[in-house]
Amino acid sequence: MIGEKRNTQLRVAIVEDQKEVREGLAYLLGRDSRIQVAGGFEGAEDFHAWLKRNAAPDIVLMDIHLPGMNGIDSTRQLQSSHPGIIVLILTIFEEPDTILAAFRAGAKGYLLKNTRPETLLEQILSARDEGSPISPTVARRLLDELKRDGQAAPALDYGLTAREREVLRDIVDGLTYKELAEKHHIAGSTAKKHMLHIYQK
Repeated sequence: MIGEKRNTQLRVAIVEDQKEVREGLAYLLGRDSRIQVAGGFEGAEDFHAWLKRNAAPDIVLMDIHLPGMNGIDSTRQLQSSHPGIIVLILTIFEEPDTILAAFRAGAKGYLLKNTRPETLLEQILSARDEGSPISPTVARRLLDELKRDGQAAPALDYGLTAREREVLRDIVDGLTYKELAEKHHIAGSTAKKHMLHIYQK
């Protein structure tokens, strides 16, 4: 079954209000044979209306600042109506409050638009296999937030294990899941699950 899953194209929808960015992403993803672009949408309302008439995509790349419903509210609604859809935030915003709000709404990853194309592809594909992709600068923001909260209230450590803190620091340093796995002598899938647990906590 796993082999069949890997051989099936990953259907990705793009919710992005800037036409140039939306079309650029569609072109980038469309060039990879492992991905099928299910559609591009200027706003969340357009996407939700389309979703009522079409098969759900595997992954949604969701901008935060959209006309009408914002990306975080859209993510929350999707998690309620279509919990099987993986939402990856794709934005320019790195504020800790925004990052945490996105994860609380149900996002499984948080990527920045200035991510290199080849890295972005790898991160999107990793999400299919229980990955929780995150840009290094975003991970740094979360790590700084943990340190700040820890100084203000030592008991508030989000329950992260020592290994999870190590993984978070390595993501900050820009390591990929493969590099993480090699460094810690663990399976790639285990490294991905560590990140998923960090988000959940």
